[in-house]
Amino acid sequence: MVKVVLTSGTAQQFTDGQTAVHVAANNVRQMIQALEAGFPGLGTAIQQTMSVAIDGVILPDPYLETVNEDSEIFVLPKIGGG
Repeated sequence: MVKVVLTSGTAQQFTDGQTAVHVAANNVRQMIQALEAGFPGLGTAIQQTMSVAIDGVILPDPYLETVNEDSEIFVLPKIGGG
Protein backbone atom coordinates (compact mmCIF):
# COMPACT_ATOMS: atom_id res chain seq x y z
CA MET A 1 0.00 0.00 0.00
CA VAL A 2 1.24 3.46 -0.86
CA LYS A 3 0.40 6.57 1.10
CA VAL A 4 -0.95 9.49 -0.93
CA VAL A 5 -1.10 12.93 0.67
CA LEU A 6 -3.73 15.39 -0.55
CA THR A 7 -4.24 19.10 0.03
CA SER A 8 -7.00 19.97 2.48
CA GLY A 9 -9.22 21.37 -0.30
CA THR A 10 -8.93 18.20 -2.36
CA ALA A 11 -9.51 16.10 0.74
CA GLN A 12 -12.67 18.04 1.61
CA GLN A 13 -13.99 17.60 -1.92
CA PHE A 14 -13.26 13.89 -2.43
CA THR A 15 -12.27 12.03 0.77
CA ASP A 16 -14.45 13.50 3.51
CA GLY A 17 -11.45 15.43 4.81
CA GLN A 18 -8.86 12.64 4.88
CA THR A 19 -5.59 14.27 3.84
CA ALA A 20 -3.75 10.94 3.60
CA VAL A 21 -5.11 7.79 2.00
CA HIS A 22 -3.55 4.40 1.25
CA VAL A 23 -4.01 2.48 -2.00
CA ALA A 24 -2.48 -0.59 -3.61
CA ALA A 25 -0.36 0.46 -6.59
CA ASN A 26 2.99 -0.17 -8.26
CA ASN A 27 3.01 2.97 -10.42
CA VAL A 28 1.24 6.32 -10.62
CA ARG A 29 -1.28 5.12 -13.22
CA GLN A 30 -2.41 2.31 -10.89
CA MET A 31 -2.47 4.75 -7.99
CA ILE A 32 -4.79 7.11 -9.90
CA GLN A 33 -7.06 4.22 -10.89
CA ALA A 34 -7.24 3.02 -7.28
CA LEU A 35 -8.01 6.54 -6.04
CA GLU A 36 -10.77 6.88 -8.64
CA ALA A 37 -12.26 3.53 -7.56
CA GLY A 38 -12.22 4.47 -3.88
CA PHE A 39 -13.09 8.14 -4.24
CA PRO A 40 -15.08 8.73 -7.45
CA GLY A 41 -13.95 11.83 -9.30
CA LEU A 42 -10.56 12.08 -7.59
CA GLY A 43 -8.63 10.18 -10.27
CA THR A 44 -10.16 12.30 -13.01
CA ALA A 45 -9.38 15.49 -11.10
CA ILE A 46 -5.75 14.40 -10.68
CA GLN A 47 -5.40 13.77 -14.40
CA GLN A 48 -7.02 17.05 -15.40
CA THR A 49 -6.04 19.65 -12.83
CA MET A 50 -3.35 18.33 -10.49
CA SER A 51 0.32 17.44 -10.35
CA VAL A 52 1.95 14.46 -8.67
CA ALA A 53 5.16 14.82 -6.67
CA ILE A 54 7.14 11.71 -5.79
CA ASP A 55 9.91 12.01 -3.22
CA GLY A 56 9.92 15.79 -3.53
CA VAL A 57 10.00 15.98 -7.34
CA ILE A 58 6.99 17.26 -9.29
CA LEU A 59 6.83 15.17 -12.43
CA PRO A 60 5.33 16.48 -15.69
CA ASP A 61 4.29 13.01 -16.92
CA PRO A 62 4.36 10.68 -13.91
CA TYR A 63 2.02 7.88 -15.05
CA LEU A 64 4.61 5.10 -15.41
CA GLU A 65 6.74 6.17 -12.44
CA THR A 66 7.18 3.39 -9.91
CA VAL A 67 5.82 3.91 -6.41
CA ASN A 68 6.19 1.82 -3.27
CA GLU A 69 5.33 2.02 0.40
CA ASP A 70 8.48 4.09 1.04
CA SER A 71 7.63 6.70 -1.62
CA GLU A 72 6.46 10.15 -0.51
CA ILE A 73 3.54 10.93 -2.84
CA PHE A 74 1.80 14.29 -2.83
CA VAL A 75 -1.07 15.39 -5.06
CA LEU A 76 -1.02 19.15 -5.59
CA PRO A 77 -2.91 21.70 -7.66
CA LYS A 78 -1.04 22.50 -10.88
CA ILE A 79 0.90 25.72 -10.70
CA GLY A 80 -0.06 28.13 -13.46
CA GLY A 81 2.38 30.47 -15.05
CA GLY A 82 2.52 33.02 -17.71
